[in-house]
This record gives sequence, structure tokens and C-alpha cells, in this order.
Amino acid sequence: MVDGAEPREDIPDGAGLFEQVDAGTGDQFMAVKPWIGAVKEPSSHPPPNPSPPDARYGLEYVYGYRCEDSRQNVYFNSKGEAVYMTAALGVILDSNTNTQKFFGGGMVDMKAKNVSDDTLCHTDDITSITISSDRRLAASGQVGASPAAFVWDAQTGQKK
Repeated sequence: MVDGAEPREDIPDGAGLFEQVDAGTGDQFMAVKPWIGAVKEPSSHPPPNPSPPDARYGLEYVYGYRCEDSRQNVYFNSKGEAVYMTAALGVILDSNTNTQKFFGGGMVDMKAKNVSDDTLCHTDDITSITISSDRRLAASGQVGASPAAFVWDAQTGQKK
């Protein structure tokens, strides 16, 4: 409003300040959806194959360490290898060769964490770990509605 001008009674407050404009179908439309016209289905492609691939995976090395919400969770086994946890894995690190062995990390069913089979290994984040006084066994526990705990060999990663 300009100083000294009287407000108009025929226009409610805020009305008329902004104008609505139709984006149209030209350049304005392409600014909103730039992939339209640029992505096209190939003319010849193989039919969809819903079966899973014949590929297996294996863990080689895991980067990471869980320390944000847990403490005192790194130990040394009887061979001097570091034993710790990250995500749903127990990790045994040989710092001399920079290689790792794992408890967990195998193939799992594609199910939600709360209904997964947790009899073989952890299905959710490990939040606690300890090691026996002889440094041969490790025990780890996971978070969740029905948490699971496991005892495993701190040198090989095999479940006990």
C-alpha cells in the first residue's frame, strides 16, 4: 500500500497479490518433468524374468564399527585378533593380514526384521558383545521386539 492511499474495500486482504498462470505444455512443462520425451522404452528387449539370479555373494571386508550408542565393545581373542560388532555382524579382524572373519552375514530370507528367522544369526543390529575370560568365545545380543543372543567362537566366527 502506498502511503496515504486508502485500502480498497472491494478486494479482500491478500487477494490480487498473486496471479495464477497455467504451466501449459511447452517449455514450462519440461521444466517440471524433464524426463518426459527423453526416456523411451527400447524397441527390443528381453522379456521380464521374475526368477532370482544364480548369483551368491560373500563378505570380504566390512568397513564400520558400532560405537554411537554402545561402549566397551571391542575385545581381543586368544590369538590377538580384534573382535567387535557392526550392524548385524560379529567381526574378527586380523590386523597383521588385514583380513576379517564374520559371525553372521549369510543368505537370509527377504522378510521384515521382526518376522525373520533369527535361529542362525542376528537379523537386526547387534547392540552388545562380550568375550569369555579365556578369550575363545564371544556372546552378542541384538536389538528388536524379540531380541536374540548368540554365543560364537571368537576365533572362527562359528555359532556355538
